[in-house]
Amino acid sequence: MDRNRLMMLSAVMTGVVVLALGFFVGVQPQLSASADAVAQQDSVEQQNALLRSGLDDLKSDNEQLPTLQAELSTLQSSVPAQASLASFLSEIDGLSAASGTTITSFAATDAAAYQPEVAPTAEVAAPADGQTATDASAAPTAPVAPTLVTDPSITAANFSTIPISIGFQGSYDQARDFLGKLQGGGRLFLVTTFSSGGSAGDGSSSAVPDQWTVGGLVYVLQDAAATQADQAAETPAATAEGTDGTSSDTAAGQ
Repeated sequence: MDRNRLMMLSAVMTGVVVLALGFFVGVQPQLSASADAVAQQDSVEQQNALLRSGLDDLKSDNEQLPTLQAELSTLQSSVPAQASLASFLSEIDGLSAASGTTITSFAATDAAAYQPEVAPTAEVAAPADGQTATDASAAPTAPVAPTLVTDPSITAANFSTIPISIGFQGSYDQARDFLGKLQGGGRLFLVTTFSSGGSAGDGSSSAVPDQWTVGGLVYVLQDAAATQADQAAETPAATAEGTDGTSSDTAAGQ
């Protein structure tokens, strides 16, 4: 091999080495940086898309804010954070006037802490004497209670019930009207008892009862001890005055 060919081969090898070094030292880092930049751009675009979606949700919620505030106000009136028996009594007076009845008594006992209901356990009845297991399995099964739905955020520490008793006078139709208005009023009221006594007329067996008593529960989303303190503070104000001039029992249950 002559000298010229060796020099040419050496030059070619040198060129290859220079190109390789140039690629790994100059080009490869730029390609890696470009790939990282593309990946970062995709990540930023995804984050921007999530932020735009969140902003759209916030914008939609903000547009619905007046409606949500109105719903919240209704719910807070239905289950307030304080006993608010004086305002509830005022509401009852209005419902009584609208139904044509006369309130004769109003009493509220101490608030009680909420006790979550416990789902009943299914019991399997043992076969009776002389009855085989096959016969027992063929017998009609007992109805199954519906599944209880509870909210873990509602506990005995923040939710309480106040037993209420309301006495009023009126005809049967007026009593039904008052009861319906009471159940559909602004304050959530669960009717637990309803009874009648007395009669209008000459005392015959066909006379219509005109004295009614309804018992039930109102609710407070607050500590039971604080609710009792609210009741004690409201006792002088929460006195129902019947239209016949007689005063009712106080809200302290006296």
